[in-house]
Amino acid sequence: MPGTTRRINRNNARTSPISSPILSSFSNDSCGQRYAPLGASVPTVPALESPAPPKHFPFPNTPIDNDLFFESLMWFFAIATTALQYLHLYRSVWWLPHSYTRQAVNFYLIDPYLVIFISLALSRRLIYMIGCLMLNKLVTEAQQEYVHCYFRFLLFSVMCTILAVCMYLVMQNHHLEKILYLCYPFFIYLILFGFNIHPFFEVVKWNSTRPPLHACSSNAVDIRKEVENLIANFNCRMKEILFSAVCNAYYGGFIPCCFAQSSLHYDIFWAAQHILFIFMSGFISLSIHILSLRYCDILHRSALHLGTWEKLETGRTMLLVNNIWKEDIMWPYGALVKFGKDIWRAQGDCNSSQPGNVALRRFYHVFKNPTTTLGLKLLLLLLTVFCQLVLLIRSRLWYNIISLTFILFFNYYILYKLFRDYLVSHKIYSEERDLHKKISMR
Repeated sequence: MPGTTRRINRNNARTSPISSPILSSFSNDSCGQRYAPLGASVPTVPALESPAPPKHFPFPNTPIDNDLFFESLMWFFAIATTALQYLHLYRSVWWLPHSYTRQAVNFYLIDPYLVIFISLALSRRLIYMIGCLMLNKLVTEAQQEYVHCYFRFLLFSVMCTILAVCMYLVMQNHHLEKILYLCYPFFIYLILFGFNIHPFFEVVKWNSTRPPLHACSSNAVDIRKEVENLIANFNCRMKEILFSAVCNAYYGGFIPCCFAQSSLHYDIFWAAQHILFIFMSGFISLSIHILSLRYCDILHRSALHLGTWEKLETGRTMLLVNNIWKEDIMWPYGALVKFGKDIWRAQGDCNSSQPGNVALRRFYHVFKNPTTTLGLKLLLLLLTVFCQLVLLIRSRLWYNIISLTFILFFNYYILYKLFRDYLVSHKIYSEERDLHKKISMR
C-alpha cells in the first residue's frame, strides 16, 4: 500500500544514522497548510564521513630583511621625510644674486627643540634594538628577558624625561593648544595598548624570529582555539603597524606644518600629499615585514582547517535536517546542520567553525587565499607610485623633485619585495588549490 510504504520509509529515516539533509518540496492548499504529495517517499541518506585534513604545500624560505636592517631603513626613511617636509616649509632663494642667505634652508626659523622631540620619537625602536643587541653580548641567554625588561623601563623613563623637557622648551614659543598636538599619539597609544610599554619600542618582538605555530589537529575545539589565538595575534600586529605608520606621518609630516610660523606661506597641497605618501609607504613597508609570507601561510593553513558556514534561506522549501551542530565534530563540505533556529551549509572542505561567528568567518575569507590581500597591497602601491610619477613629471620646483625622487626610490624597493612575494604566493596557492581539486574528484 502507498501509505504503508510511506510509513516504512519515514521510520527508516528516523533510525538511520543521518548526518546530511533531506530536501523535499511541499505543496500548499487553499488554507495555507502544507502536506507531502500523495505517494511521495523520503529516501534514506547515508551517514557522512569525517572529512580528511587538508593537504599543505611546503612553503619555500623566502628572504626576509634582518630586523636591525629593517629598523634602520625605516628610521632613515622617517628622518629623511621629516627633513624633506622642513625643506618644503623653509626653503630659501639662495641662488638669487641679492639673497640675504647662502643656505638652501632658513635654519633660523626651525625650532631645534621641536626637531629633537621629533627625532627622538621616531628613533625609539632603533635605539632600543641597538641597546638590546649590545646587552645580549654581556649577559647569558637565560638572563636576556629580564635584562631587556629593565632596559625598557630605564629607556622609557629617560626618553619621557627628554621629551618632557623638549616639550616645555617648545611651549615657551607656542600656544598651549599647539603643545597638545605633540601628545595626541600618546593618547592613541593608551587607547590601543594601555599601559604596556612593549609596543612602544617593538612593532613585533624582534628577538623572537619564530612566528606563531600551526598544529594540524583533527579536534574542532582545538582548531577554533588556535584560530582565536591567531586572530588576537594578527589584530595586535595590525594595531602596531597602523600606529607606527601614523606616528611616522604625524611627527614627520604634520607636526612641522603645525608648528610653522603663522606668517610663513607654503604650498599646502605639497605638504599634505607628502604626509599621505609617508603614511602609505610606511604602512605597506611595515605590513610586508611584519605580515610576512611565512606568517600569512600559517594563518592560511589554519583557515583551511577552520572552514566556514553559509546561512540558508528556506522560503517555500522545507529542509528536513536531522543534524544539530556540535562543537567537537568536523563537518565535510556541503553538510547541512541546525544551529539555533537557522540552517547552515558547510562551505570549506574541512569545517570546524561555529555557524554565525563573524570573526571566524572573516578570518576564513581573508586567509583562505592570502594572494588576494597581497594583490590589493600591490595595486595600492602601484597606484601610489603612479601618482608620484605624474607629480614628478609635472613638478618644476627643485625641492619638490628631490622629495618625490627620494620617496619613489624607497617605494621601488618596497615594490620589488611585494611583487616577488605576490608571485611566490600566487604560484604556491594555485598549486595547492589544484591539488585539493584532484583529491576531491577521486
